Amino acid sequence: MSQFHPSRRTFLGTSLLAGAIVHAADSPPAGASAPPKLARRPQPPYRVWFQPRLWHRDTSLYAHMTVDASGWLDPQLADSVGMTALDWAYGLNHPTAKGPDYWQHACSRNGRAHPRKTTTSKFISAGIAIDEWVPPAQPDNEKWLAEGLRAGRKESPDVFIAIWSTEPTPALFELARDGTVDLIIIEGYTHSVKPGHSTTWDGALRRCEKFAEAKVLEKTIFSFGHITAEKSHRGEHLKQKWLHEHAGELKRRFPAMPGVAFFQPDCPDTPEQRDLIRFCDRLSAELWPDTKQE
Repeated sequence: MSQFHPSRRTFLGTSLLAGAIVHAADSPPAGASAPPKLARRPQPPYRVWFQPRLWHRDTSLYAHMTVDASGWLDPQLADSVGMTALDWAYGLNHPTAKGPDYWQHACSRNGRAHPRKTTTSKFISAGIAIDEWVPPAQPDNEKWLAEGLRAGRKESPDVFIAIWSTEPTPALFELARDGTVDLIIIEGYTHSVKPGHSTTWDGALRRCEKFAEAKVLEKTIFSFGHITAEKSHRGEHLKQKWLHEHAGELKRRFPAMPGVAFFQPDCPDTPEQRDLIRFCDRLSAELWPDTKQE
């Protein structure tokens, strides 16, 4: 995902934010501020989107989404309708990190406090979505990121940590095994308008096999992308039939995976685009349904 502009961190700038529904809380004593509300922590199955760009226009397109792992949605707004929005954070692509402090702070309650740049917090997001596990921008980034996340987990055991990954390394597997990381999302994009931003289906499966061999599939999901009705650089359209067949293949080959994800790029809002989003949303619920309550 490193090829995309940091605008992925931008929060919804619409009037919808002003009308966000906040859960009722006991009134604080006179003159005292109410403690910030803590967001719900995601639980399997994970039905994840990166940049659900049309959510504020038509929430029904993403009716079964449980997690926004991009920093696209306001966490308090998402919480008000029963979903979780994670904060965005740099991964190994951080260009100017000086040590583990950046990632340790991102995990902290202060680092997850909303609204931003105020002295009074009203809401604490559930966690962070780290963008992303790729060849590091600086030689020590892998060491610093791991140290920062472990320190952040120790200080804030409630934090939910998700990491987007292309090619994993042993350090990433160990973060999953020791309980530091809650969820790893494999970037298996086979469809891209621009060349150089996609892989083949065989390449995507090869990435999945690495996580299977590392025995961390119970914390790993696959992301389809790019979810766009535009033609790819090869001149092909992303077909619903193809998505259904290949999602089913993932379910059969890697049944331990606790969900699925979709990457939505910046693309035109068209009827075809909405149909594709709606299909992906329904597919996620069909193959990774809610756990039945006893």
